[in-house]
Amino acid sequence: MRHHRPAWLLLPTVLMLATGCASVQPAADYGRASDYAGAVAAFDSSFVGALGEQPKIEDQIAGLLADGVDVEEAVQIALLNNKDLQAAFYDIGISRADVVQSGLLSNPALGAALRFRNGDGEATLEARLAWNLVDLWDRPARKRVQEQRLERTVLNVAHDSAQLAAQTRAAYVAAVAAEGARLVEEENLASTGEFLELTLVRQAAGAATGAEANTARAEHLEQEVRLRSARLREFEKKLRLGTLLGLEVGPEELALSSPLASPPNTSFDVEALMASAVTHRLDLRAARENMRAIESEVSLEKRLFLRELRAGVEFESRGDEREIGPALDMELPLFDRNSAQVTRAELRHQQAQTTLDALTVATHQQVRAAHARLASTLETARAYREDITPLRESSLELAQEAFRAGKTGFLSVLEAQKRLLAARRDANMWAERSALMLIELEAVCGRPLGALVNEAQAR
Repeated sequence: MRHHRPAWLLLPTVLMLATGCASVQPAADYGRASDYAGAVAAFDSSFVGALGEQPKIEDQIAGLLADGVDVEEAVQIALLNNKDLQAAFYDIGISRADVVQSGLLSNPALGAALRFRNGDGEATLEARLAWNLVDLWDRPARKRVQEQRLERTVLNVAHDSAQLAAQTRAAYVAAVAAEGARLVEEENLASTGEFLELTLVRQAAGAATGAEANTARAEHLEQEVRLRSARLREFEKKLRLGTLLGLEVGPEELALSSPLASPPNTSFDVEALMASAVTHRLDLRAARENMRAIESEVSLEKRLFLRELRAGVEFESRGDEREIGPALDMELPLFDRNSAQVTRAELRHQQAQTTLDALTVATHQQVRAAHARLASTLETARAYREDITPLRESSLELAQEAFRAGKTGFLSVLEAQKRLLAARRDANMWAERSALMLIELEAVCGRPLGALVNEAQAR
Protein backbone atom coordinates (compact mmCIF):
# COMPACT_ATOMS: atom_id res chain seq x y z
CA MET A 1 0.00 0.00 0.00
CA ARG A 2 1.36 3.40 -0.97
CA HIS A 3 1.26 6.11 1.70
CA HIS A 4 0.80 9.75 0.62
CA ARG A 5 2.88 12.27 2.51
CA PRO A 6 0.79 15.10 4.00
CA ALA A 7 1.10 18.34 2.02
CA TRP A 8 2.37 20.30 5.00
CA LEU A 9 5.50 18.12 5.05
CA LEU A 10 6.48 19.75 1.75
CA LEU A 11 6.83 23.14 3.51
CA PRO A 12 10.65 22.91 3.99
CA THR A 13 11.15 22.23 0.29
CA VAL A 14 8.86 25.10 -0.72
CA LEU A 15 10.68 27.52 1.55
CA MET A 16 14.11 26.49 0.27
CA LEU A 17 13.02 26.90 -3.35
CA ALA A 18 11.54 30.31 -2.57
CA THR A 19 14.85 31.43 -1.11
CA GLY A 20 16.88 30.38 -4.15
CA CYS A 21 20.54 31.14 -4.71
CA ALA A 22 21.65 34.65 -3.86
CA SER A 23 24.82 36.45 -4.82
CA VAL A 24 25.87 40.10 -4.87
CA GLN A 25 26.54 41.32 -8.42
CA PRO A 26 26.75 45.17 -8.42
CA ALA A 27 28.44 45.59 -11.83
CA ALA A 28 25.20 46.65 -13.55
CA ASP A 29 24.54 49.19 -10.78
CA TYR A 30 28.04 50.64 -11.23
CA GLY A 31 27.32 50.97 -14.93
CA ARG A 32 24.01 52.70 -14.28
CA ALA A 33 25.66 55.26 -11.98
CA SER A 34 28.31 55.92 -14.63
CA ASP A 35 25.71 56.41 -17.35
CA TYR A 36 23.66 58.79 -15.19
CA ALA A 37 26.72 60.89 -14.44
CA GLY A 38 27.93 60.90 -18.03
CA ALA A 39 24.54 62.11 -19.23
CA VAL A 40 24.50 65.19 -16.99
CA ALA A 41 28.19 66.10 -17.16
CA ALA A 42 29.03 65.15 -20.77
CA PHE A 43 31.90 62.75 -20.29
CA ASP A 44 32.73 59.21 -21.37
CA SER A 45 31.02 57.06 -18.73
CA SER A 46 33.37 54.12 -19.37
CA PHE A 47 35.99 55.97 -17.30
CA VAL A 48 33.86 55.95 -14.13
CA GLY A 49 34.03 53.53 -11.23
CA ALA A 50 36.93 51.33 -12.35
CA LEU A 51 37.34 49.30 -9.16
CA GLY A 52 40.05 46.69 -8.68
CA GLU A 53 41.68 47.32 -12.06
CA GLN A 54 44.71 49.37 -11.01
CA PRO A 55 47.19 48.10 -13.65
CA LYS A 56 44.69 48.84 -16.40
CA ILE A 57 43.96 52.26 -14.89
CA GLU A 58 47.65 53.13 -14.73
CA ASP A 59 48.10 52.25 -18.41
CA GLN A 60 45.12 54.40 -19.39
CA ILE A 61 46.37 57.34 -17.33
CA ALA A 62 49.84 57.10 -18.85
CA GLY A 63 48.29 57.29 -22.31
CA LEU A 64 46.16 60.29 -21.35
CA LEU A 65 49.14 62.16 -19.87
CA ALA A 66 51.25 61.74 -22.98
CA ASP A 67 51.70 64.95 -25.04
CA GLY A 68 49.88 67.13 -22.52
CA VAL A 69 46.43 66.92 -20.95
CA ASP A 70 43.35 68.67 -22.29
CA VAL A 71 40.34 69.40 -20.11
CA GLU A 72 38.37 66.28 -21.08
CA GLU A 73 41.40 64.06 -20.53
CA ALA A 74 41.77 65.61 -17.09
CA VAL A 75 38.15 64.70 -16.33
CA GLN A 76 38.76 61.13 -17.50
CA ILE A 77 41.84 60.80 -15.29
CA ALA A 78 39.93 62.10 -12.26
CA LEU A 79 37.07 59.67 -12.84
CA LEU A 80 39.52 56.80 -13.18
CA ASN A 81 41.89 57.67 -10.39
CA ASN A 82 40.18 59.77 -7.72
CA LYS A 83 40.21 57.68 -4.56
CA ASP A 84 37.28 59.48 -2.91
CA LEU A 85 35.09 58.61 -5.90
CA GLN A 86 36.27 55.01 -5.87
CA ALA A 87 35.35 54.80 -2.18
CA ALA A 88 31.88 56.20 -2.95
CA PHE A 89 31.30 53.48 -5.55
CA TYR A 90 31.64 50.82 -2.85
CA ASP A 91 28.42 52.23 -1.34
CA ILE A 92 26.63 50.88 -4.41
CA GLY A 93 27.96 47.37 -3.80
CA ILE A 94 26.96 47.61 -0.13
CA SER A 95 23.46 48.74 -1.11
CA ARG A 96 23.17 45.89 -3.64
CA ALA A 97 24.12 43.47 -0.85
CA ASP A 98 21.24 44.90 1.22
CA VAL A 99 18.88 44.20 -1.69
CA VAL A 100 20.08 40.61 -1.90
CA GLN A 101 19.75 40.18 1.87
CA SER A 102 16.20 41.57 1.83
CA GLY A 103 15.19 38.85 -0.63
CA LEU A 104 16.36 36.01 1.60
CA LEU A 105 14.11 34.13 3.99
CA SER A 106 15.14 33.99 7.62
CA ASN A 107 16.75 30.78 8.74
CA PRO A 108 14.52 28.02 10.17
CA ALA A 109 14.65 27.39 13.91
CA LEU A 110 15.47 23.95 15.23
CA GLY A 111 14.61 23.08 18.81
CA ALA A 112 15.18 19.84 20.72
CA ALA A 113 14.61 18.58 24.25
CA LEU A 114 15.52 15.32 25.94
CA ARG A 115 13.68 14.46 29.19
CA PHE A 116 14.05 11.50 31.62
CA ARG A 117 11.14 10.26 33.70
CA ASN A 118 11.83 9.63 37.40
CA GLY A 119 12.03 6.03 38.41
CA ASP A 120 12.32 3.99 35.22
CA GLY A 121 14.74 6.31 33.38
CA GLU A 122 12.67 6.23 30.19
CA ALA A 123 13.66 9.11 27.89
CA THR A 124 11.40 11.38 25.84
CA LEU A 125 12.84 13.19 22.84
CA GLU A 126 11.08 16.23 21.44
CA ALA A 127 12.21 18.13 18.34
CA ARG A 128 10.75 21.01 16.35
CA LEU A 129 11.68 22.60 13.03
CA ALA A 130 9.88 25.89 12.29
CA TRP A 131 9.92 28.78 9.84
CA ASN A 132 8.62 32.31 10.19
CA LEU A 133 5.78 32.55 7.65
CA VAL A 134 5.67 36.34 7.94
CA ASP A 135 8.74 36.37 5.69
CA LEU A 136 6.69 34.99 2.81
CA TRP A 137 4.43 38.02 2.47
CA ASP A 138 6.80 40.67 3.82
CA ARG A 139 9.75 39.76 1.65
CA PRO A 140 8.51 41.59 -1.53
CA ALA A 141 7.91 44.79 0.45
CA ARG A 142 11.31 44.58 2.15
CA LYS A 143 13.01 44.02 -1.17
CA ARG A 144 11.17 46.96 -2.78
CA VAL A 145 12.38 49.28 0.00
CA GLN A 146 15.99 48.17 -0.47
CA GLU A 147 15.79 48.44 -4.26
CA GLN A 148 14.60 52.04 -3.92
CA ARG A 149 17.41 52.74 -1.46
CA LEU A 150 19.83 51.21 -3.95
CA GLU A 151 18.55 53.54 -6.68
CA ARG A 152 19.00 56.48 -4.33
CA THR A 153 22.58 55.38 -3.67
CA VAL A 154 23.26 54.97 -7.39
CA LEU A 155 21.96 58.49 -8.03
CA ASN A 156 23.99 59.94 -5.16
CA VAL A 157 27.20 58.33 -6.41
CA ALA A 158 26.39 59.48 -9.95
CA HIS A 159 25.96 63.00 -8.53
CA ASP A 160 29.37 62.69 -6.84
CA SER A 161 30.86 61.67 -10.20
CA ALA A 162 29.26 64.61 -12.00
CA GLN A 163 30.42 66.96 -9.23
CA LEU A 164 33.96 65.62 -9.52
CA ALA A 165 33.86 66.22 -13.27
CA ALA A 166 32.71 69.81 -12.66
CA GLN A 167 35.36 70.38 -9.98
CA THR A 168 38.04 68.99 -12.28
CA ARG A 169 36.97 71.24 -15.14
CA ALA A 170 36.97 74.23 -12.80
CA ALA A 171 40.41 73.31 -11.42
CA TYR A 172 41.69 72.89 -14.99
CA VAL A 173 40.32 76.31 -15.97
CA ALA A 174 41.91 77.85 -12.87
CA ALA A 175 45.26 76.22 -13.70
CA VAL A 176 45.11 77.36 -17.33
CA ALA A 177 44.16 80.87 -16.20
CA ALA A 178 47.06 80.89 -13.72
CA GLU A 179 49.35 79.82 -16.52
CA GLY A 180 47.91 82.62 -18.64
CA ALA A 181 48.38 85.09 -15.79
CA ARG A 182 52.03 84.10 -15.56
CA LEU A 183 52.43 84.67 -19.29
CA VAL A 184 50.75 88.06 -18.92
CA GLU A 185 53.18 89.01 -16.15
CA GLU A 186 56.08 87.89 -18.34
CA GLU A 187 54.74 90.09 -21.12
CA ASN A 188 54.33 92.93 -18.66
CA LEU A 189 57.91 92.40 -17.47
CA ALA A 190 59.08 92.74 -21.05
CA SER A 191 57.06 95.97 -21.38
CA THR A 192 58.52 97.50 -18.22
CA GLY A 193 61.99 96.42 -19.35
CA GLU A 194 61.53 98.19 -22.69
CA PHE A 195 60.31 101.31 -20.91
CA LEU A 196 63.25 101.20 -18.51
CA GLU A 197 65.68 100.88 -21.41
CA LEU A 198 64.02 103.76 -23.26
CA THR A 199 64.16 105.95 -20.13
CA LEU A 200 67.84 105.18 -19.58
CA VAL A 201 68.59 106.09 -23.21
CA ARG A 202 66.69 109.35 -22.74
CA GLN A 203 68.56 110.02 -19.49
CA ALA A 204 71.90 109.51 -21.23
CA ALA A 205 70.79 112.05 -23.82
CA GLY A 206 69.82 114.50 -21.11
CA ALA A 207 66.09 114.25 -21.89
CA ALA A 208 65.11 112.33 -18.73
CA THR A 209 65.95 112.93 -15.08
CA GLY A 210 67.47 110.55 -12.55
CA ALA A 211 64.16 110.46 -10.68
CA GLU A 212 62.38 109.32 -13.83
CA ALA A 213 65.00 106.61 -14.39
CA ASN A 214 64.61 105.41 -10.78
CA THR A 215 60.81 105.32 -11.19
CA ALA A 216 61.09 103.19 -14.34
CA ARG A 217 63.57 100.89 -12.58
CA ALA A 218 61.20 100.52 -9.58
CA GLU A 219 58.31 99.66 -11.92
CA HIS A 220 60.45 96.95 -13.51
CA LEU A 221 61.47 95.50 -10.13
CA GLU A 222 57.86 95.50 -8.90
CA GLN A 223 56.90 93.65 -12.06
CA GLU A 224 59.49 90.98 -11.26
CA VAL A 225 57.79 90.52 -7.87
CA ARG A 226 54.40 90.15 -9.58
CA LEU A 227 55.87 87.54 -11.90
CA ARG A 228 57.17 85.51 -8.95
CA SER A 229 53.69 85.66 -7.36
CA ALA A 230 52.11 84.55 -10.63
CA ARG A 231 54.48 81.58 -10.83
CA LEU A 232 53.57 80.56 -7.27
CA ARG A 233 49.86 80.85 -8.06
CA GLU A 234 50.31 78.68 -11.16
CA PHE A 235 52.15 76.10 -9.03
CA GLU A 236 49.33 76.04 -6.47
CA LYS A 237 46.56 75.75 -9.06
CA LYS A 238 48.29 72.89 -10.85
CA LEU A 239 48.88 71.23 -7.49
CA ARG A 240 45.13 71.45 -6.79
CA LEU A 241 44.37 69.95 -10.20
CA GLY A 242 46.87 67.13 -9.65
CA THR A 243 45.22 66.31 -6.30
CA LEU A 244 41.80 65.98 -7.94
CA LEU A 245 43.34 63.76 -10.60
CA GLY A 246 44.85 61.55 -7.90
CA LEU A 247 48.33 62.03 -9.38
CA GLU A 248 51.55 62.13 -7.40
CA VAL A 249 53.44 64.27 -9.90
CA GLY A 250 54.89 67.72 -9.50
CA PRO A 251 52.87 70.59 -11.00
CA GLU A 252 55.76 71.36 -13.33
CA GLU A 253 55.22 67.92 -14.91
CA LEU A 254 51.54 68.62 -15.63
CA ALA A 255 51.35 70.04 -19.16
CA LEU A 256 47.97 71.60 -20.02
CA SER A 257 46.96 71.68 -23.67
CA SER A 258 43.47 73.26 -23.65
CA PRO A 259 43.14 77.06 -23.77
CA LEU A 260 40.28 78.84 -22.05
CA ALA A 261 37.17 78.03 -24.08
CA SER A 262 35.39 80.78 -25.98
CA PRO A 263 31.95 81.43 -24.46
CA PRO A 264 28.85 80.58 -26.52
CA ASN A 265 27.01 83.44 -28.17
CA THR A 266 23.71 82.40 -26.60
CA SER A 267 21.36 83.95 -24.08
CA PHE A 268 19.64 81.68 -21.56
CA ASP A 269 16.14 81.95 -20.11
CA VAL A 270 16.34 81.59 -16.34
CA GLU A 271 12.90 79.97 -16.00
CA ALA A 272 13.80 77.32 -18.56
CA LEU A 273 17.08 76.68 -16.74
CA MET A 274 15.28 76.20 -13.42
CA ALA A 275 12.81 73.75 -14.98
CA SER A 276 15.69 71.80 -16.53
CA ALA A 277 17.54 71.70 -13.20
CA VAL A 278 14.54 70.33 -11.29
CA THR A 279 14.15 67.57 -13.90
CA HIS A 280 17.76 66.56 -14.42
CA ARG A 281 19.81 67.26 -11.29
CA LEU A 282 20.91 63.97 -9.82
CA ASP A 283 20.77 65.09 -6.20
CA LEU A 284 17.12 66.06 -6.66
CA ARG A 285 16.39 62.74 -8.34
CA ALA A 286 18.10 60.97 -5.43
CA ALA A 287 15.99 62.95 -2.95
CA ARG A 288 12.82 61.96 -4.79
CA GLU A 289 13.92 58.32 -4.80
CA ASN A 290 14.55 58.60 -1.08
CA MET A 291 10.97 59.81 -0.68
CA ARG A 292 9.66 56.75 -2.52
CA ALA A 293 11.80 54.41 -0.42
CA ILE A 294 10.48 55.90 2.82
CA GLU A 295 6.89 55.72 1.53
CA SER A 296 7.42 52.00 0.95
CA GLU A 297 8.99 51.74 4.39
CA VAL A 298 5.89 53.32 5.99
CA SER A 299 3.70 50.77 4.22
CA LEU A 300 5.95 47.93 5.38
CA GLU A 301 6.01 49.07 9.01
CA LYS A 302 2.20 49.22 9.07
CA ARG A 303 2.12 45.55 8.11
CA LEU A 304 4.60 44.50 10.78
CA PHE A 305 2.23 44.53 13.75
CA LEU A 306 2.60 40.73 13.54
CA ARG A 307 6.27 39.82 13.22
CA GLU A 308 6.30 36.16 14.25
CA LEU A 309 4.11 33.42 12.79
CA ARG A 310 6.09 30.22 12.86
CA ALA A 311 4.92 27.03 11.22
CA GLY A 312 6.80 23.81 11.11
CA VAL A 313 7.10 20.18 12.12
CA GLU A 314 7.15 18.76 15.66
CA PHE A 315 8.46 15.30 16.48
CA GLU A 316 8.18 13.38 19.76
CA SER A 317 9.66 9.99 20.64
CA ARG A 318 8.97 8.09 23.88
CA GLY A 319 10.17 4.54 24.02
CA ASP A 320 8.76 2.76 21.00
CA GLU A 321 6.19 5.45 20.36
CA ARG A 322 6.73 8.07 17.61
CA GLU A 323 4.60 11.09 16.94
CA ILE A 324 5.02 13.75 14.24
CA GLY A 325 2.74 16.59 13.27
CA PRO A 326 2.42 20.25 12.33
CA ALA A 327 3.20 23.03 14.78
CA LEU A 328 2.26 26.69 14.87
CA ASP A 329 3.56 29.52 17.07
CA MET A 330 2.09 33.03 16.75
CA GLU A 331 3.13 36.25 18.41
CA LEU A 332 0.25 37.94 20.19
CA PRO A 333 0.42 41.65 19.40
CA LEU A 334 -0.99 42.77 22.77
CA PHE A 335 1.64 45.26 23.93
CA ASP A 336 3.74 46.15 20.90
CA ARG A 337 1.76 46.69 17.68
CA ASN A 338 4.75 48.41 16.00
CA SER A 339 3.07 51.80 16.36
CA ALA A 340 6.31 53.53 17.39
CA GLN A 341 8.12 52.28 14.28
CA VAL A 342 5.20 53.35 12.09
CA THR A 343 5.33 56.84 13.62
CA ARG A 344 9.10 56.93 13.16
CA ALA A 345 8.76 56.02 9.48
CA GLU A 346 6.04 58.63 8.97
CA LEU A 347 8.20 61.31 10.59
CA ARG A 348 11.14 60.31 8.39
CA HIS A 349 8.84 60.66 5.38
CA GLN A 350 7.89 64.18 6.45
CA GLN A 351 11.57 64.95 7.03
CA ALA A 352 12.47 63.68 3.56
CA GLN A 353 9.71 65.80 2.01
CA THR A 354 10.98 68.89 3.83
CA THR A 355 14.53 68.16 2.70
CA LEU A 356 13.35 67.76 -0.90
CA ASP A 357 11.45 71.05 -0.74
CA ALA A 358 14.50 72.83 0.68
CA LEU A 359 16.74 71.36 -2.02
CA THR A 360 14.30 72.45 -4.72
CA VAL A 361 14.28 76.03 -3.41
CA ALA A 362 18.07 76.02 -3.15
CA THR A 363 18.31 74.73 -6.73
CA HIS A 364 16.13 77.57 -8.03
CA GLN A 365 18.26 80.12 -6.20
CA GLN A 366 21.51 78.56 -7.39
CA VAL A 367 20.31 78.69 -10.99
CA ARG A 368 19.25 82.33 -10.64
CA ALA A 369 22.63 83.24 -9.14
CA ALA A 370 24.61 81.31 -11.76
CA HIS A 371 22.57 82.86 -14.58
CA ALA A 372 23.14 86.40 -13.28
CA ARG A 373 26.86 85.86 -12.68
CA LEU A 374 27.31 84.29 -16.10
CA ALA A 375 25.60 87.18 -17.90
CA SER A 376 27.73 89.72 -16.04
CA THR A 377 31.07 87.94 -16.45
CA LEU A 378 30.51 87.16 -20.13
CA GLU A 379 29.81 90.80 -20.92
CA THR A 380 32.76 92.04 -18.86
CA ALA A 381 35.14 89.48 -20.40
CA ARG A 382 33.96 90.50 -23.87
CA ALA A 383 34.54 94.18 -23.10
CA TYR A 384 38.12 93.55 -21.96
CA ARG A 385 38.87 91.19 -24.84
CA GLU A 386 37.41 93.30 -27.65
CA ASP A 387 37.59 96.91 -26.43
CA ILE A 388 39.51 97.79 -23.28
CA THR A 389 42.79 95.87 -23.80
CA PRO A 390 43.20 96.85 -27.49
CA LEU A 391 42.58 100.51 -26.58
CA ARG A 392 45.16 100.37 -23.76
CA GLU A 393 47.74 98.80 -26.10
CA SER A 394 47.12 101.54 -28.65
CA SER A 395 47.38 104.27 -26.00
CA LEU A 396 50.76 102.96 -24.80
CA GLU A 397 52.15 102.75 -28.33
CA LEU A 398 51.11 106.35 -29.05
CA ALA A 399 52.54 107.57 -25.72
CA GLN A 400 55.86 105.80 -26.35
CA GLU A 401 56.13 107.29 -29.85
CA ALA A 402 55.45 110.76 -28.48
CA PHE A 403 57.99 110.20 -25.67
CA ARG A 404 60.69 109.15 -28.14
CA ALA A 405 59.97 112.26 -30.21
CA GLY A 406 60.12 114.45 -27.13
CA LYS A 407 56.47 115.51 -27.53
CA THR A 408 55.24 114.17 -24.20
CA GLY A 409 56.57 113.64 -20.72
CA PHE A 410 57.66 110.58 -18.78
CA LEU A 411 54.52 110.42 -16.63
CA SER A 412 52.13 110.05 -19.56
CA VAL A 413 54.01 106.95 -20.77
CA LEU A 414 54.20 105.58 -17.22
CA GLU A 415 50.44 106.01 -16.74
CA ALA A 416 49.63 104.42 -20.09
CA GLN A 417 51.87 101.48 -19.25
CA LYS A 418 50.30 100.95 -15.81
CA ARG A 419 46.82 100.96 -17.29
CA LEU A 420 47.79 98.43 -19.97
CA LEU A 421 49.40 96.09 -17.44
CA ALA A 422 46.27 96.25 -15.29
CA ALA A 423 44.02 95.68 -18.33
CA ARG A 424 45.95 92.55 -19.31
CA ARG A 425 45.59 91.16 -15.79
CA ASP A 426 41.89 91.98 -15.65
CA ALA A 427 41.26 90.51 -19.11
CA ASN A 428 42.78 87.22 -18.02
CA MET A 429 40.86 87.28 -14.73
CA TRP A 430 37.48 87.87 -16.42
CA ALA A 431 38.18 85.23 -19.06
CA GLU A 432 38.76 82.77 -16.20
CA ARG A 433 35.62 83.87 -14.38
CA SER A 434 33.42 83.52 -17.44
CA ALA A 435 34.77 80.01 -18.09
CA LEU A 436 34.14 79.07 -14.45
CA MET A 437 30.61 80.47 -14.60
CA LEU A 438 29.83 78.25 -17.60
CA ILE A 439 30.98 75.24 -15.57
CA GLU A 440 28.88 76.40 -12.61
CA LEU A 441 25.82 76.76 -14.84
CA GLU A 442 26.27 73.16 -16.03
CA ALA A 443 26.61 71.94 -12.44
CA VAL A 444 23.60 73.75 -10.98
CA CYS A 445 21.38 72.76 -13.93
CA GLY A 446 22.55 69.15 -14.07
CA ARG A 447 22.88 69.41 -17.84
CA PRO A 448 25.84 69.62 -20.26
CA LEU A 449 26.46 73.08 -21.67
CA GLY A 450 25.85 71.81 -25.20
CA ALA A 451 22.38 70.58 -24.23
CA LEU A 452 21.57 73.91 -22.51
CA VAL A 453 22.72 75.85 -25.59
CA ASN A 454 20.64 73.64 -27.91
CA GLU A 455 17.56 74.07 -25.74
CA ALA A 456 18.07 77.85 -25.62
CA GLN A 457 18.51 78.09 -29.39
CA ALA A 458 15.43 75.92 -29.99
CA ARG A 459 13.15 78.36 -28.15
